[in-house]
Amino acid sequence: MVKLELTDLNQGSIFIGDKLNINAKFNFEEETDIFWSGIRLITNPPCLKELQVSKEEIFSKGHFEAGEYIRERSLLIKSNVVPTIKNRNLTYSLKLILRQPNPINPEDDLVINKTHDVEIKARNSGLHVKTPKPISFSISGLNILLTKDIFKPGETIKISYTSEELKQLEVRLLQNSNLVCYCEAYGQNCRKVEELPPAIAGDVKTQNFEKDFMLLKVPEVAEPSHNYLWSPSEKDEFGLKYGAYTKWSLLIIGKKKPEYGLEPIKFEIPITITGGPIYEKKVEFDLFSEGTAAAASVFDGISKFQKIYKVISIDSDMDKYTLKIKNISKKDLKGVSIKVSGLQEGLFETAPILTGFNIWKKDEEKEIIYETKQNVTALISILEDNSQQRIRIQSPVSEASFF
Repeated sequence: MVKLELTDLNQGSIFIGDKLNINAKFNFEEETDIFWSGIRLITNPPCLKELQVSKEEIFSKGHFEAGEYIRERSLLIKSNVVPTIKNRNLTYSLKLILRQPNPINPEDDLVINKTHDVEIKARNSGLHVKTPKPISFSISGLNILLTKDIFKPGETIKISYTSEELKQLEVRLLQNSNLVCYCEAYGQNCRKVEELPPAIAGDVKTQNFEKDFMLLKVPEVAEPSHNYLWSPSEKDEFGLKYGAYTKWSLLIIGKKKPEYGLEPIKFEIPITITGGPIYEKKVEFDLFSEGTAAAASVFDGISKFQKIYKVISIDSDMDKYTLKIKNISKKDLKGVSIKVSGLQEGLFETAPILTGFNIWKKDEEKEIIYETKQNVTALISILEDNSQQRIRIQSPVSEASFF
């Protein structure tokens, strides 16, 4: 039996561009084989049960002694991830997953998971900020002037006007919002995303053309303009797009005096609603970082390795390599996992195998068997324990001396 615990170190919310940090605890009550374990950031489009936004591996395929194994990981929330929009059911969850062999049906893996809701927040400084511009034009005898085209929630829009041909002028504040869910395989937008008409968020009318302006307030709860669109980085999922947008505009409706005709004037002016300062310093995001929690320690830990672990020998026999490693630290190590893979021609790694030890006593030697039918020139060992030490070493198999 396996018990999982998932702790969100960001306490349920994260800004785009930051790292989502978690603590995962595995309690194996008996010796256990696993196929894979990791964390996944999940959302639920209308047409799919689950959509994986990103993932991070914790354990690869391997065998574990009974005991407790604690690991910390992080996921970078890349700049193209769509923030949480609760009123459109665009939400996220973090899922800790463990896949095991099924003793009854080998073709159907056993899957254990823990799920935790996460709110992803937009960072205003990461948006492309537009410079406010005045709007002025004339059409069919109507002259309209706005001193700017960018407004904040709660702000009042001043619409200046003049006309000798109209008897009534109406201005509506329109919000056009919806999800975007597109799959190239179907060649169409998701059928479950309903086409929605623009919502009227405010309205003002006048028949007084001696007064030369109208005032229209933006609601305090107005959702800022946005156009978010996410697409996966995996090649086999190209063509999939998921996102959301909110567009704002002013609909101008003018009714003419009878002598000037019965056809009304009707047109829209696009505007922007912003949730933050109009001028901000733009934050640069790393689009290419993988966001692993211990990436830096791979190299920082090499100097510690000789004080903690020592590779005694690597013996080869046909397609089997026997790696002997000794704990030369001054203490017992708990929840140790050792992932071993082979290196081909200095470029390619072979499939890894993971071995978990509940307690690795000081001065104790451990033996790991790594099997592969591919010719390798070195073995790569990545060692982790419950204190979050993470150390990577590369040991040549063709030489007699090792670390």
